[in-house]
Amino acid sequence: MRARVKVYLQEERGNAALFMIGLLSIMMVLFVFVFNLSKIFAVKEEANTTAQQASLAATSVLYDQLDEAIEEYEKGIIGTVDSYPESIGQKIEKKEIQLRSDAGYNDYSENEIKLEAMDIVLTEELRHGIGKDKLDEILGEEIYQQTLPDMVSQAKSTIIQNDGNLTDATLTINNGQVFVHASNTMEGTAFKGFFQDIKEDLFQTSAGPKVDFIEELSNFHNKEVERSLDY
Repeated sequence: MRARVKVYLQEERGNAALFMIGLLSIMMVLFVFVFNLSKIFAVKEEANTTAQQASLAATSVLYDQLDEAIEEYEKGIIGTVDSYPESIGQKIEKKEIQLRSDAGYNDYSENEIKLEAMDIVLTEELRHGIGKDKLDEILGEEIYQQTLPDMVSQAKSTIIQNDGNLTDATLTINNGQVFVHASNTMEGTAFKGFFQDIKEDLFQTSAGPKVDFIEELSNFHNKEVERSLDY
């Protein structure tokens, strides 16, 4: 009788051990599943940061290269009116002073105020300036032919710096904003045959700040201009 009880207890202990091993295996699979799921969200956030920084960098290039086009435009204005008008640069400086004293711009940095002033003045000049057609022509050509390639180059560089992928990445100018569509790669963690070969490029799209004067240019008004960032 005792021998039978002993065998029974040994069998129960064996079954319990097998049950615990099976339970631990299931728990590990669930843990790896949750871990991979968290990696998906983390990589999507990385991709969003990649796209956001690339769009901001490209927008910055757009503003940085305006001076030469504005100078070319103002040289052409000389002699076309009775007296030389206030320059765009002077108007931008006055607008900066005005914005600094405006409570609505208290949260703006100095650089943001400068860019906002430039955007406001150029928008007004393109709508009502004495040489608006010429300004449209010069700015549009400069941005389309010279600045846009540099924006693409800067966006590419920023994506690479953020460990992102250039494959199927794009830069788009639409409705006065620079959009970048880019991805980072998520690689899954495998466990005992589960979740093997999980590798996915997770895409996000982000836009830089609104650039109102872009929408006033004939080359960009009501148009979507897209460039591939792929090699």
